[in-house]
Amino acid sequence: MILRYYADADVREWHDHALRLLQRLHDEHGIVVEINRIDDQHGTITDFPGDVRSLTPEDIYERDLKRNSDLNQRIDQTPSEAFKRYGKLDIAGNVAVVDDDGTVQWASTLPGYADGYGPGAESQTAMDFLEDIATSPSNRICVECLSLLEGDEIFCPNCGHKLS
Repeated sequence: MILRYYADADVREWHDHALRLLQRLHDEHGIVVEINRIDDQHGTITDFPGDVRSLTPEDIYERDLKRNSDLNQRIDQTPSEAFKRYGKLDIAGNVAVVDDDGTVQWASTLPGYADGYGPGAESQTAMDFLEDIATSPSNRICVECLSLLEGDEIFCPNCGHKLS
């Protein structure tokens, strides 16, 4: 699996924190990371351990989010509800988990932290997700096999790794 960051987050601190967490996940857990830059607003990204590509929001929406039945089953909203706000694509700052076939299996629907989004939003934010999986054991992704979890498992159903 791959962790994909749709850069750049609107807030510079969120963007920098996402880069640090992706670096940590790559270094400590061997997770493949990549960046798809939609909005290059925070300067050049250097020394990143994965691919950095520049794409349009429309290209990303078509490739990763639109008509994605796997993603529809794992997020609360449809991709059009989550990433098209007021007729405009709003993807920058979010992260996605991509399987080996290139299909997005899960994506955050809020780019930053839950502050200001209300109770329960923590499960939808990019930063909370990255922080959760950077702290092993994770309740969202098994860092041993990179399998997505429902969040209440004691053992990874894919590899059997104890998660608590």
